[in-house]
Amino acid sequence: MLPTPKSSGNSSWWTDPQIPDPEPLPEVRGWRILVRPIPNAPKTKGGIIIPDQTIETMDLIRSVGQVKVLGPKAYSREDMGEPWCKVGDYILYPRYSGAKFSYGGVKFLLLNDDEVLAVIQDPARINE
Repeated sequence: MLPTPKSSGNSSWWTDPQIPDPEPLPEVRGWRILVRPIPNAPKTKGGIIIPDQTIETMDLIRSVGQVKVLGPKAYSREDMGEPWCKVGDYILYPRYSGAKFSYGGVKFLLLNDDEVLAVIQDPARINE
């Protein structure tokens, strides 16, 4: 289960996960990956509410999102081996990477295929 953001004025670069993806999604070109960033959890596993300032700091430390579209050339170079991720995976990516944009009221990020740092099996565990 994905974290649910606080309803306060946190201006991080993500859209409430309960808002559906726009249809159709943008067509990604070349070796790019379309990612929808996800928010940090507003409380700990034990139920302690995390202050907005701490959540904003956590947003600066880590960047996790769900892969929505892979471009037609993503992971096609011989030196890359197996694909590093697939559509639907949650990935960790560098803080300042990619191009940010809003489409259909949802915030997205376009990454190069070699900017994926890790695949996250359970994004809800990222702040445990």
